[in-house]
Amino acid sequence: MRTFFLIILALVSPQALANGSFSEQLSAFRLSLLSEPPMATYALNSIHSEYPKPLLVPDSLLPQSAHYPLKDLKRLYQSSEKCKGAWPVSPLVTDPLVFTRALCFNTRLPPVWFSRSNLIHPGGGSYANKYVDKFPERRDELLRFFHIQERLLAPPDRLLGRLQRMPESGIMALNGGAESILSGEELWVRTGGQYQVYGSEVWLPLLEQHDLVASPTSDNGYCLSRIGNVCWNQEQAPSYWSQLVFALAVINLFWIAVWVFNRWTVQRRLMQERMLVLQILTHELRTPIASLSMTVEGFRRKFDSLPEPLYDEFRRLCEDSMRLKQLAEASKDYLQSNQQQLVREEIPSLAEWLGYLCEERDVELLVKEDGAIAVNIYWLTTSLDNLISNAKKYGIAPVKVVAEINNGLLKIQVQDQGKLTGKDWKTIRKPFVSAQGLGLGLTIVESMIERMGGKLILVGPPTTFILEIPCDPNDSIAR
Repeated sequence: MRTFFLIILALVSPQALANGSFSEQLSAFRLSLLSEPPMATYALNSIHSEYPKPLLVPDSLLPQSAHYPLKDLKRLYQSSEKCKGAWPVSPLVTDPLVFTRALCFNTRLPPVWFSRSNLIHPGGGSYANKYVDKFPERRDELLRFFHIQERLLAPPDRLLGRLQRMPESGIMALNGGAESILSGEELWVRTGGQYQVYGSEVWLPLLEQHDLVASPTSDNGYCLSRIGNVCWNQEQAPSYWSQLVFALAVINLFWIAVWVFNRWTVQRRLMQERMLVLQILTHELRTPIASLSMTVEGFRRKFDSLPEPLYDEFRRLCEDSMRLKQLAEASKDYLQSNQQQLVREEIPSLAEWLGYLCEERDVELLVKEDGAIAVNIYWLTTSLDNLISNAKKYGIAPVKVVAEINNGLLKIQVQDQGKLTGKDWKTIRKPFVSAQGLGLGLTIVESMIERMGGKLILVGPPTTFILEIPCDPNDSIAR
């Protein structure tokens, strides 16, 4: 990396670097500004004492899975769902373990625990905020351990209000003790161990007086000097874009080579972290879904009191609430990190269940052998619905469903008169992006069938998708 910086220094002419005249302009501006009375003065030690660095940075609100062993986080998450199981023993997850067990067993955590922890929960956000969600009566006691963005927005003339409105680049500069910070129309200047804050009515005229220009570094413009999150330039700064573009191109080529070299490792790590985030989000969604179900049930008890024009809206609300609940429960099974087979439920009659499904979708059904089956109803229904929809939309009518049970194996065929063959399976099963959105249907169907212990096959012509799943109700997997 040092080599590339040397290339930049060699390409950009000496005049482009901060020369004596420019340095003198900056120094003169700083002296003039410090001679003016500031709007406010804050000691840096006091800021970090009242608001520790983890409670300032925006990244603290995002999942922190990169800071913990992934396998221990997975085990902790799985045990927390039912508050029992094999809890992780790694000392690297001591704080998350103590906190999770406290929520599970309604343990009172003293304020000193929050002050001695690393303050931020692995799922993102502060421990204190998540603890107060369950014990709201302790909010005032633990408020000082909240992330600044988890607190109510303070007035803009107070320190908390200024920090809440400060851009991320400014927060990072503040945590690093930078000499200057630009936050909206306010300029923070460090002198010794404290920051003095000036309004635009003070520092902008002085900036013009000294022929200087200041802008946020996030504007991606050319900078003679970067101090904190402030890009400093002369009023008539020279342009060296051609040299800079060439140097940046060389650096980009270097980083592209590094990216290609590490691509497989990075992608694998990202997929693991994304799966963990999805597990956390699915878990967190269950609370508002449960609350919505209780609200719907309250309306149901007073159904006779509802105005008649609201009956259809209430019916749709009930259906959508139930669908959300089913999706959350089904997704929990799908996102199991141990990749176990999906939970099964018993259906007394295959013919009756498939008859209702096919009648609703207006397709022909033939059941060669009826009987009881044990399957995951939600994902099997979703998979069949996807296959039937694809056949009706992209195939050739008529569409027919043929089902049979043979030696504990459920076999369902979804057939149309199209010309696809087994050779086309490799192409059509790939996810794709189109104007209508993500084409993930067959990818999800194949994944869910495999999770149910079965397989999905394409034969033809005519186009026939064959779905085979173990379905014995006496199987020990069925529950």
